[in-house]
Amino acid sequence: MTRDRIRAVSKEFTADGLRLVRDLVEQTAHAAGVSAANVHCLVISVSELAANAVRHGGGRGRIVIEQTDDGLRVEVSDHGPGLPADLPQELPPPDAVNGRGLWMVRRLCRDLHISSTADGVTVRLSMPRAESAA
Repeated sequence: MTRDRIRAVSKEFTADGLRLVRDLVEQTAHAAGVSAANVHCLVISVSELAANAVRHGGGRGRIVIEQTDDGLRVEVSDHGPGLPADLPQELPPPDAVNGRGLWMVRRLCRDLHISSTADGVTVRLSMPRAESAA
């Protein structure tokens, strides 16, 4: 399996651009042959990551979307203070104010990688094309 880049898009965004981020992910995922159900999961996941970048990462972020031979790879990054080292892996309790976003993204997308430093957070995920989703 090769991971040659077929097409890549990179955009900076702020809160005003979150809808454009969702639209861009949806259009690119459809063009890459991702199934409708997986497009929905990807849009929800990236929307949450982008909103987190704006909310916790300095008011802006960057999205990079790459079509690959086997589907789509998306990276969302910010320049915030990073994530806590003890980031919970389980669903937060019902009365928790935060913490559900990354929990949800972990369940919706495969190959999730989170890199967190004092210079910011980068979350990379991938979604297979429909025919390779078996």
